[in-house]
Amino acid sequence: MTDNKRVKSEREVILSLDLDTRRTKSNGLFPLKIRLYSVATKKNKYYGTGYDMNTETYKKVFETVRPRKEEKALREEIQSLLLDYKRVAESIEDFTFDKFEETLFKPKGDVLDVFYQYELKIQELEEKNKLGTKESYLFSLKSIQRFLKATKNRVPKQLYFSEITPRFLEKYESWMISNGKSRSSVGIYLRPLRHIFNKANPSNYPFGKDGYTIPKGRNKKKAINKEGLKKLFESNPQNDFQQKAKDFWFFSYVCKGMNMKDIIYLKWKQVNRNHLEFIREKTKDTSDSQLIIRVPLSDFSKKVIKKYGGRQKGQEDYVFPVLNHQMNEEEKFKAKQNFTRLVNQHMKRFAKHAGFEEDISTYWARHSFATMAIRKNASIEYVGESLGHSDIKTTKAYIDSILDEKSDQKLIDGMMDFD
Repeated sequence: MTDNKRVKSEREVILSLDLDTRRTKSNGLFPLKIRLYSVATKKNKYYGTGYDMNTETYKKVFETVRPRKEEKALREEIQSLLLDYKRVAESIEDFTFDKFEETLFKPKGDVLDVFYQYELKIQELEEKNKLGTKESYLFSLKSIQRFLKATKNRVPKQLYFSEITPRFLEKYESWMISNGKSRSSVGIYLRPLRHIFNKANPSNYPFGKDGYTIPKGRNKKKAINKEGLKKLFESNPQNDFQQKAKDFWFFSYVCKGMNMKDIIYLKWKQVNRNHLEFIREKTKDTSDSQLIIRVPLSDFSKKVIKKYGGRQKGQEDYVFPVLNHQMNEEEKFKAKQNFTRLVNQHMKRFAKHAGFEEDISTYWARHSFATMAIRKNASIEYVGESLGHSDIKTTKAYIDSILDEKSDQKLIDGMMDFD
C-alpha cells in the first residue's frame, strides 16, 4: 500500500482514514474513522474504527517513514482493518452504501452470540449520536452480565440466544426484584434484549404470548391536580436555584408538557411572537413523517424566555444558553443530563418546602399537562398530538385517573339518583 491512509478498490470506491478532530471524546482523544467515498455518487460516509488518538500519535503512526515498533504495530492493525473494508467493497456488485453496510456488519463471529449483537447495536447507536439510547443498551447488557456473575459466579465470553429461555428471564426478573428493582425497571432493562432478539431473528423466541411477558409495572401517579398546581405555583422558592427549577417546570407544563431536552434544544427560529413550534428531539431521526408541535405562548412562558433566554439571538442560536454550537454531541448530551438533574434536584426540594410528600420531577409536569388538558375537556387526540405521540395507547398511559376521589365519590353516589 503506497499510502498508509488510503486504498482504492477496483469498483471505484476510495477508502481513507480520517481523524475526526471536530469532537473530543471523554478520554481526551479523537475518534479515528474510515471514510468511504463512492466515485459514482460522489458521496462520503464515515465508519468508526474503535481507535482513538491525538494528532501527535496520528502523525507518528501514519506519517513517519520509519515508525517505532509500537506505532508500526498499530499502523499494521489499522491498515488490516482498512483492507478488510476494501475487500468488502470489492465484493459488491452495483455498489451502494446499504449493500456495503449489510455485508460489513454481518456478524463475523457467532451470529447467535447475544453479547456480540449488543456490541453491534451499541456501536451503531454511537455512530448515529444516539447517546441516550446507547446508554440504555449498555445498562441492559451490564445488568445481564451482573446477573450471570451472581448466578454462575462468572461472566461467560459468549451468551447464546438458545440459552435465553422463558425460565432464564423469569430467574432474571426474580433476581432483579430481590435486589431492590421494581417491575418497571425490569421492563426497562429487558426491552433492549427483546429488540436484539427481533433484529437477529434466532430460531428460539422467549418473549410473547407463549413465553415470557415483559412486566409493565404499575405507573406511580405522576400528575398533580388543580389544587396542587395552584399551591405549587403560589409557593415561594427558598433560593434562586429553586426559582429557576420552578420556572422551567411550569414552562414545561404550560408548553404542552415539553420535556427538558426539547426545551434546551429550542432555537430562536422556532419562536414567534405568540407561539413556538418544534419537533421532538426523540423522534427527529425516525423515518416517519415528523409531527410539528405548535405551542401558543402564554404570559408566563414569555416571561421565562425573556428571563432565561440567551443574548445571542441568531436564527440557529439556542434560546436557553445551556448548549452552544462549539459542543460536540457527547458534550451536549452531558449538558442536557446535568441541566435536567439540576432542575429535578431543586424542584424536589422546592416541592417538599411547599408541602408535597412526593418527589416531584420534570416528568410530573408532562403528566400534569396531559391530565389537566383532559379535565378541561380536551380530546385525547389533542393531548396525544401535543405530547408528540404517534400512538394513542401511549397517550392513555400518560393520563392518570381523571376523577379525583371527591369527584369519583360524587359520581358513584349519583348513580342511584334517577330524578
